[in-house]
Amino acid sequence: MPPFDFHRFLDQMKDPSAAPIARYTKGFISAFYRRETWTVNEQIKFIQDFLNFTFTRMRECDIWKDISEKEFENAKEGMEKLVMNRLYNATFAPSTMDDKEKDNILHHKISIFQWIKEKHLDIPETEDNESFLTFAEAELLKMNNYKAPRDKLICILNCCKVIFGLIKHMSKEEGGADIFLPLLIYVVIRSNPPRLISNVQYISRFRHPDHLQAEAGYYLTNLVSFDSSHQITFIQCHF
Repeated sequence: MPPFDFHRFLDQMKDPSAAPIARYTKGFISAFYRRETWTVNEQIKFIQDFLNFTFTRMRECDIWKDISEKEFENAKEGMEKLVMNRLYNATFAPSTMDDKEKDNILHHKISIFQWIKEKHLDIPETEDNESFLTFAEAELLKMNNYKAPRDKLICILNCCKVIFGLIKHMSKEEGGADIFLPLLIYVVIRSNPPRLISNVQYISRFRHPDHLQAEAGYYLTNLVSFDSSHQITFIQCHF
């Protein structure tokens, strides 16, 4: 994922040519909160329509008119983060969905499996396991420290990259890439992150679709599957 400089974007928003964008954004956020009842699909459409409209208008501003696509991508990321930070309380685990209830159920189910160790999931035990797994847990638990979908997704990406780092320390005879899913399951069991389903659903709903492809999409899909308890079933089938 390309580097992102949110402070640079905020500085750009102070440019006089960006004043219309600031007005659009303020008006959009006010309009969003004035409406008391939303379905999640309505929220998604309203936000994505606004962002796509705003991205086009931003390109017309002097501050962004002549910059490269790579630099403009930073501005688009900044706008998504700015908007979602402001709308977080209304869009994360909304009352119209059962995300919180599912969080509690999953958290309880995972707590039952806290006795599981590497050997129970056919994960090779090496001297590097503990340090890598602890690091991966920490990255996953960071999700609740952030509000922007991108920031939460990066926590998942970092967790998975740490897991692949551990896999590289294991020989092909010990499993290689085939043990990615068992390792991810084991990290989730160890960390039992609060609001896991709420976080992955929030990312799936409000991260721009263009950024939920390839590597990011693959990793997120593996965590989303906990929502349907497929991974819990996977664990139960081992015992």
